[in-house]
Amino acid sequence: MQPTPPRPHVDDQWLKDPAGNRVNLHGLNTVDPWWGTQYQQMGDTTFLETLDRLTDPTEGWYTDVVRVPFQHSIDSIGLDRTIEEYMRPVVDFLGEQGCYAIVDFHRVEPWNTDEIDREVRRFWDAVGPAFADDEHVLFELYNEPTEPFGDGRRDWAEWRRTAQPWIDLVRAHAPETPLLVGSPRWSTYTKYAPEDPFRGDDIVYATHIYPSHFENHDLDALAAVADEYPLFVTEWGYVDDEDKPDHMVGSTSGYGEPLREYFEGIENLCWTAWCADSLWSPTMFDTDGTLRSGDRYMGAFTKRYLADLADRA
Repeated sequence: MQPTPPRPHVDDQWLKDPAGNRVNLHGLNTVDPWWGTQYQQMGDTTFLETLDRLTDPTEGWYTDVVRVPFQHSIDSIGLDRTIEEYMRPVVDFLGEQGCYAIVDFHRVEPWNTDEIDREVRRFWDAVGPAFADDEHVLFELYNEPTEPFGDGRRDWAEWRRTAQPWIDLVRAHAPETPLLVGSPRWSTYTKYAPEDPFRGDDIVYATHIYPSHFENHDLDALAAVADEYPLFVTEWGYVDDEDKPDHMVGSTSGYGEPLREYFEGIENLCWTAWCADSLWSPTMFDTDGTLRSGDRYMGAFTKRYLADLADRA
């Protein structure tokens, strides 16, 4: 059992620990825990056994933080049971492993409907107070707000008006928990944050960068966010398979290595790679639990990247 990490806080553009040391987090995404217990195919290991492996330095995994998406759990067994049977055990386990845990409200849908407003409020009304005292926990407000998009500045301004009450709600329950906040268009409009930031303390701006984003988006503008605020890439990944969605098709040489170079130019950037699984794409493993390697796959590249970062610490 490792010491539970201390609560980080935002100080200017940095995450820092209570002693004032900078905190740079790098790690992995898992599958939804309920889904993982039912359907994971990682050899003969269970979801928690896989999580143990992915946070064990003796296995070569130097993981500071694990982002845990909660969607299938809630849809299948309800929010209360999800918190009791999956969220709490996973959060506690990660603390014992010496890892930070991101509790991710993992919705991928329009962000301006009455239904999603009710869902967001219901989730954080329950999750906020349940984990407010867990110092190694970070919250992610909303995984990927999708539509409306098309006019970046206007959409960001409307997103800010929509999401600010949700942020205030989380803060009422958990005033000190760092809160990751994404953006419309599948969390790719984060570059507009400096023009019109959210109100509140300990806010970290989140974004997703898949191969098509890396090729087509304004990465200089995104990097400029980190001049003023902590920036957290909560999803990046790739696979060079033609049958996968276009936005995630890439290679180690064409995307992974250039992305790493980009990341290393942003001193206060944190990240979690998607996804440490054999079925949720882009995958890092084969179904027998073997790490995927070579130019087409991200598994060995991600593991090596985490080890290199640990060597520098």
